[in-house]
Amino acid sequence: MPKTKSEKPKRTAKFRAKCSGVSAEARRVFLIHLAESSNISASAKAAGVERSAFYAEKRRLTSFAQAWQEALVEGYERIEADLLEEARTKATGNTGESTLKARAAKQKLQLALLAHHRAAVKNAPDAPPAKPKAPSTAETKILRAKLIAKLENMRAKIAQSEAGTQNAAEHGE
Repeated sequence: MPKTKSEKPKRTAKFRAKCSGVSAEARRVFLIHLAESSNISASAKAAGVERSAFYAEKRRLTSFAQAWQEALVEGYERIEADLLEEARTKATGNTGESTLKARAAKQKLQLALLAHHRAAVKNAPDAPPAKPKAPSTAETKILRAKLIAKLENMRAKIAQSEAGTQNAAEHGE
């Protein structure tokens, strides 16, 4: 005789985890990668599981949802620390323009990531992500002037260094 809906066996947490397709090891790998990258898609890929399965797991397991939030917070803290370190690091005369452009692109991406995920960090999942404020025309001109001055300073240091090397070679040093 077929069982009715009310006669179905109770599903245990172990059974649900098995059916969800997300193993404890996959969750562990996902969370480690998430804390390092703050990138959900890349973290799911690293764990070898579809991103949607992790979202389902997050809805299903409050402990996993909490660990997810903690991993994101750690990831954002890493991004902030990286941005702070980058801001404190002075460019040397050996820094090429392509390196400066790559750094600027990385910083822009990190700032966008922080702005996009601000609601998640503040534990307000329903709030829309904050949009980064575009600098005013005056601010843009000031920033551009500072950047140009810094690049000119770096070029002058490189030229000075090259001239010193050339003088030393001419004098047999």
